[in-house]
Amino acid sequence: MKKKKNRLTNIIKLELICLIAVTIFVGGLVRWSESRSRADGSQNTKQTASGTVKAQEGPIYTEPYGEEEGGSKPSSFPGDTLPQGGQEPGGMTGESPDGSGGLVKGDGETGSQNGQGDAAQETGNGAEVTPAQDVTPDIGTPVPTKETDVPKSTPEPTATPKPTPTPKPQNTPTPKPQNTPAGKPTATPAPTATPTLTPTPTVKPDYAEGMDADFIESLGTPQSGELLVAAGAVDTMYYMQTDPRWGSLIYGGEDTIAKYACGPTSMAIVVSSLTDIGIDPVQMSGWAFNKGYWYPKSGSLHSVVNGTAKAFGLKSEGVGNDSDTPEKVKKALKNGDMAVVLMGKGHFTKGGHFIVLRGITAEGKILVADCNSRENTMTEWDFETIQSEAKWASDGGPFWIIRNPN
Repeated sequence: MKKKKNRLTNIIKLELICLIAVTIFVGGLVRWSESRSRADGSQNTKQTASGTVKAQEGPIYTEPYGEEEGGSKPSSFPGDTLPQGGQEPGGMTGESPDGSGGLVKGDGETGSQNGQGDAAQETGNGAEVTPAQDVTPDIGTPVPTKETDVPKSTPEPTATPKPTPTPKPQNTPTPKPQNTPAGKPTATPAPTATPTLTPTPTVKPDYAEGMDADFIESLGTPQSGELLVAAGAVDTMYYMQTDPRWGSLIYGGEDTIAKYACGPTSMAIVVSSLTDIGIDPVQMSGWAFNKGYWYPKSGSLHSVVNGTAKAFGLKSEGVGNDSDTPEKVKKALKNGDMAVVLMGKGHFTKGGHFIVLRGITAEGKILVADCNSRENTMTEWDFETIQSEAKWASDGGPFWIIRNPN
């Protein structure tokens, strides 16, 4: 136990000794630094061995150089004047600081106008030079630079405006009501009766006796054909029974239009060309069948020509096949009429076939509309050929002249 106390006592003593030693060392170091600074300061007052101490020229400023607010270093201050006849320090010539007119040469020698300098200088051999006296310039009264240095003026009190007097309201006289004379009551007009519109009855076209008006009015738009136009001929709406649009359709119960409906197709050409009624081979075949003009495996009855002409408002005349037939037919064609002929074996058919005569040329040639041959339709024919190949027919045939009575 005693050993531990002795050890602790020794440690404390050792720490105190170290602390005292450090304190002595720091104190000595501070004193050495202060003596060194004083030695440097005294040495700065002397000139070096190779130079000459030059007396201060001009007054000494008490205000430090510095940039003013918003500006830069001033080029001159009050009293900041150069020696007479000289340059700034470091120049070749100048007036001596004591005013004796001595010249300070650059090699350290002092001269004057009389050859002698009044101010002693320190040369490289250690001679001391008496420094020139500092001259404090009179820079005048300092200009205040802070806002606190400028006296503040006391603002004058503002006069309180006088209130504007409120104008007194004036009594406006109330206008007296005027007696308006009572007018006579206006009579209310009696309501005008709205006229009743009577619908105008639809006027149906006048149909000649025997015309199939109901069927004509039920017709829709026909399918298109080919319009043939030629000099000396009626403008003809040309249809072919073999047209693929309807050639395979049935005429009657079992026969096709392409093979057996030359009668209805020829009458569709005549009605469409001589009247304003448009009808195509399909529509005409259906009508002929319903009217009983279809004949199985033979085509149509000869009476289909006169019956169809009458039902559609046309006049027909059977002229047979006599010696005067050529004259009658040619005359009718020149008048703008048409004719239907039942042909036998020859240029137009091998058995029986209906064709249409549509005109006559200036040379007397016959223009036809053969619903089974476009080539025959585009050929000009002699009337004698047609007459010689015409087949015997009943009901006024084989030549029927057809015209529009209107």
